Amino acid sequence: MNAQATEQRAASLLLKKGVKVSITAPLFLRLLGKKKIDLVITAPTIYTLLLISEKFLSMRIPNQELSISEAFALYRFHGKTMTEIVAMAILNDKKKMWRKRFLARHLNKQLKPEELTYLFTLIIAYGGIEDFISTIRLMEQMKITRPMNLSPEEKMS
Repeated sequence: MNAQATEQRAASLLLKKGVKVSITAPLFLRLLGKKKIDLVITAPTIYTLLLISEKFLSMRIPNQELSISEAFALYRFHGKTMTEIVAMAILNDKKKMWRKRFLARHLNKQLKPEELTYLFTLIIAYGGIEDFISTIRLMEQMKITRPMNLSPEEKMS
């Protein structure tokens, strides 16, 4: 993927249009004549973002340079979790989450590693975390839990 296409996809996600991913259809759909299916990743809801955050934090990814063997070991342990996060972002609805394991297994078979990494990065980078952090900082500045003195102040002469 070139840089311009990557920026365009990121911008479309930010604009809530979604990012379309075409993958080979599951076997039962191929038997019915459908070769490819298009899945759309949109900005996650708060519920989905909480599920994604829980999964992401459970991965405990180190924030340092990794050797090739360490990277493969990390991918071995967390590759399925990454596809599950992408599946949750695609489903993006509490009522549909029961299908996440099936979709994650299918994505695991169909996506190339660079596609999975790209989608995973989009979800983590543009998933609304910045808005949450901004809201927390705003609330901290407002100090809405601070007791307020509502009585009139006395003037001294």
